[in-house]
Amino acid sequence: MVAEARPLHSASLRVVIFPALVVFVAVAWWASRTSGEPAASDSAAANPSPSSTTQSEWPQFVSGNHESDDLAPPAQFAVEVGADASFGAYVDGKYRFLEPSEKLRAALLEREKIAVAINTARQSNDTAAKEAIPSQLAGLAALDQKIGTLLRPGDLATYEVLKDSDIEQFQLDDYAGGVNAVAPLSDADRRAILYTKLVHRQRFRQVLADTGLMRDGLNAGERHYAFVEVSRALAESRDSYLQEVRQYLYNDEQYALLRNYENSEYEAELEKLRGFAGGE
Repeated sequence: MVAEARPLHSASLRVVIFPALVVFVAVAWWASRTSGEPAASDSAAANPSPSSTTQSEWPQFVSGNHESDDLAPPAQFAVEVGADASFGAYVDGKYRFLEPSEKLRAALLEREKIAVAINTARQSNDTAAKEAIPSQLAGLAALDQKIGTLLRPGDLATYEVLKDSDIEQFQLDDYAGGVNAVAPLSDADRRAILYTKLVHRQRFRQVLADTGLMRDGLNAGERHYAFVEVSRALAESRDSYLQEVRQYLYNDEQYALLRNYENSEYEAELEKLRGFAGGE
């Protein structure tokens, strides 16, 4: 019998609206969680859940001959303190599904610092900061190419979906923390939830960008049209994601709680988008 879906704590930043703020909050979040999150238990390894053997079409996040496939962030390659350590922990956590190397980690750190600078400049009123955005975007593109050469074969697709996954990863851990006492997630469950959601969010993000809802300059009619299209894409993203992820979650309570959580996130995000559309 499926347990009644209970409201989960929702400390997550619910929308895609302010990415720079999300990154800063995520840095502190990763720094605090890495010392307290338990690793996969021995009993789980000895008795894997059905979802851990499910064949899927999404790429294997960590492959090859490894003794451990845990979600814990990789060990840092250099001694870091203060803000550097916090940011390093955040980057390690964000890309924990990629096998690390010293060169790859250094490139990922550099990329994320530029991404934060770009997002901060976009929200700033500083003219000089905004004028620097084109060159920063060029630097970001160059780093993406460099990272592509440092990845193992088959990891490029994984990197492409992870690099813009700050909010989704934040929400996953928010949900996982909420259900841990009653229906804890296995590593395989977490991978399935994250990657499936990212895949189904891609069309919503594209529609959001194409309609220009987040940009200035639209008249009332254009904003109304944009909001209708974006809200439809958001609902389709949620529905198709929940439909697909159901096959990976064999625990009915996990799925009921996930559905409850995602519906709450959907309503909050829709309300934010409505605000940008002028109260549609």
